[in-house]
Amino acid sequence: MAYHQSTTVALLCLAISISFSTTALAQQAKPEETKKIENVDSDKLDIQKLEQKYWSAKDDDFSVIQNRAFQKEKRGFLSLNYGIPFNDPNSIGSLTGLNLGYFFNERFGLELNYVNASFGFNDTVDYFKKRYGVLPDHNQFKSAQTLMAYWVPIYAKMSLLDKKIIYFDMGFGLGLGTTTFDQVSCTVLENCKSGTGLEGITKSSKSSSHYAFSIMQQFFLSEHWAIRIDLINRYTNESRVNSTNGQDIGSKMINDTAFQFGVTFWK
Repeated sequence: MAYHQSTTVALLCLAISISFSTTALAQQAKPEETKKIENVDSDKLDIQKLEQKYWSAKDDDFSVIQNRAFQKEKRGFLSLNYGIPFNDPNSIGSLTGLNLGYFFNERFGLELNYVNASFGFNDTVDYFKKRYGVLPDHNQFKSAQTLMAYWVPIYAKMSLLDKKIIYFDMGFGLGLGTTTFDQVSCTVLENCKSGTGLEGITKSSKSSSHYAFSIMQQFFLSEHWAIRIDLINRYTNESRVNSTNGQDIGSKMINDTAFQFGVTFWK
């Protein structure tokens, strides 16, 4: 009986001892597990910090990089073009032009252009001349030469029927130049009478300075050839005369707009 009691006491002491030992080990292991959990939490992505960094002001400028198949930098060019007047209320006809220029880089270039007009009176002016023996008070555009500075901010490519990639650019130009025009008159003394057709018309050639604004686009066909399209506006302060007596009636700002289409050779 005494043997069994002593055995029971010994087992109870052993169990208590093991329990304390396990508790002590658990307490020692807990800081290490907590440290591991903290490390795992620190490795998680902080979405709020990422958003703040993404939307914050950037110190560096970024630009889109695109390989240029056809470059303009340090290259000269020559263009031949054909066009029509866009807003002349009294004339019809065509324009032929020549452009000679040079690009310092892909953005900026200079150009000297010349355009010559082959104009005649339109049906309205012809009708008034034949029926009433009078002409509208107007000048007729003859030619212009302009020095243009071009800025080309757009360079891109497009797919043509999923068969061919076409490279193109678009630029804007500002320029100064000289416009030559005819002062048109037809007095009674010059046989400007009803039913006489277009006889007796006097044209006095004059010139005046102008400023110009142009939108230019070209489509590259190869390294040396491109198709070019221009929409150019010239603003000229022109002196005018009365078409029936040839007397001066003062000056007026005239806008000559032309649409031109041509071919460019790049050297």
